[in-house]
Amino acid sequence: MRVQYDEIHEKLAIIEKSQERYKLSLDSTNDAMWEIDLTTKMFSSSNRFNNITGYDKEVANPIENIIKLVLEEDREIVINDFIDLINGGILYYQCRLKLNFNGIDNRWFLIRSMCLRDTRGVAIKIVGSILGIAIQRNFEEEINKLKYYDILTDTPNRKLFISTLENEIIKSKGTYKQIKLAILFIDLDNFKEVNDTLGHTYGDELLINVANLIKATMAEGDLVSRVGGDEFFILMKSIKDYSKVSRLCVKLQSLLNCAIRIDNKHVYTSASIGIAIFPNDGYDTNILLKNADTAMYSAKNNGKARYSFFNESMSSIIVRRAEIEKGLRNALENNEFEMYYQPQIDIINNKLKGFEALLRWNSAKLGKVSPAEFIPIAEQSGLIVSIGEWIIKMVCLQNSLWKSKGYLYDTIAINLSGIQLQNDDFEENLKNIINETKINPKFVELEITESIFMKDFERSIKLLTAIRELGITIALDDFGTGYSSLSYLKRLPINTLKIDKSFIDNIDTNEREKVIVDGIILLAQKIGLDVIAEGAETKNQIELLKGMGCNQIQGYYFSRPLSACEIEEKFLSTNCINC
Repeated sequence: MRVQYDEIHEKLAIIEKSQERYKLSLDSTNDAMWEIDLTTKMFSSSNRFNNITGYDKEVANPIENIIKLVLEEDREIVINDFIDLINGGILYYQCRLKLNFNGIDNRWFLIRSMCLRDTRGVAIKIVGSILGIAIQRNFEEEINKLKYYDILTDTPNRKLFISTLENEIIKSKGTYKQIKLAILFIDLDNFKEVNDTLGHTYGDELLINVANLIKATMAEGDLVSRVGGDEFFILMKSIKDYSKVSRLCVKLQSLLNCAIRIDNKHVYTSASIGIAIFPNDGYDTNILLKNADTAMYSAKNNGKARYSFFNESMSSIIVRRAEIEKGLRNALENNEFEMYYQPQIDIINNKLKGFEALLRWNSAKLGKVSPAEFIPIAEQSGLIVSIGEWIIKMVCLQNSLWKSKGYLYDTIAINLSGIQLQNDDFEENLKNIINETKINPKFVELEITESIFMKDFERSIKLLTAIRELGITIALDDFGTGYSSLSYLKRLPINTLKIDKSFIDNIDTNEREKVIVDGIILLAQKIGLDVIAEGAETKNQIELLKGMGCNQIQGYYFSRPLSACEIEEKFLSTNCINC
């Protein structure tokens, strides 16, 4: 008996030590281990349960209390999941969910569990673990935010917008009554100029302000997204008619088409908005976004600061643009460009002052294309750099040829695009062309617009000064239509002001515009600049300009732009002014 007693005592000691090691193992792990006895309905756990959940482990008895720790909106799902586990519907359960922590706040936890069953397969216990994952969950949320949100404006990005739109389309198709959705494509007008003139800090602040203004107009459930640069999408759900969309667009434009104050400066902006409606304008996400883009482009093309609903006729605009860009890529190689020249007349001395060189394009496929149509596309596509270099070379060659024939005039003016001046090689290329064509630089004039140098004022002054030092003269084109600030006018290394045609058109009928033109001419003369009035078409306009002291005129009254052969025949070889 003694031997048997000792053996039993030894086995009990081993079991006790095993239980202590098991308990130690449970208490040392990061997880809190727990167990529910399905027969007695009792809950037990390791000591870490208190640290992780904020509750004493006894609080979970009876087991109904543990359900109360789950947030109310998740309880039914959790209960059903555990019923599935008990019934054998799932072998292993794992989920991340928020639990009430210590009755104060809600925290994220990872819960894992499985069932222990008897020989008949009946569940007798649920065992599992619980782990606090607040840091991990916060990290995941940050990753998701980087993945689906625009960090600058704290709005959903393109990926989340498209995903939401796709889900709404699927949801709509699944209902017996199809729901209309509106996709608004918002593009800020002239945003690049804000960045270029004031800097990216102001540009970023403007985008943040715009995003906040848009968000403030949104109805509950609608979505605003920044999808890149200065572009925003809006998704309007459950649209009954177009009037609701129109009202939002009017409200948005009243907010965005004005000055926004940033760091004690007023930043002026406006927005063009394109709208596509599901299902009227397409059943597919890509088609709807493309059509909204087309509508926005149409709004911008029709004067900016307005909104347009998509219609099928707009597609032809995009097709036409693509055709023009494609044609421009081969135009130089196919010799489809030609230079035309419009005379500039000195009406005081009755002599030819010079010419403005103007590009014309006669496409083999598209026919004659207006410069007003193809020049912006050439600039946007970057093709203007190679085309512009060709223009300078052709005009300098023509200039050199005419001078070799002894024709009398001062200069030929060449229009420059801002894209050309931003090219770091522009000055070097200009020097090479001057040397190659052997033209005297004093016979060359370059025309710039106000918007060109405002993009980088200091760099522009440096570059224009270097160009003037070559002997080339510089004219400021379209004066009065842009910034027209006297503070920059006195610093610019220019020789000539060109008064825009829009001022000349009404000088014989509008006293106010007449006074403005008179003031510009007087100002230019006072600071030693030549003045050319553009777009003069009537004798009355000529007489008024002459009386104001403007001796140089360019316009249809004297001649439309002509080919080099026509100019030589009508003006140079005959020295005729009044043809």
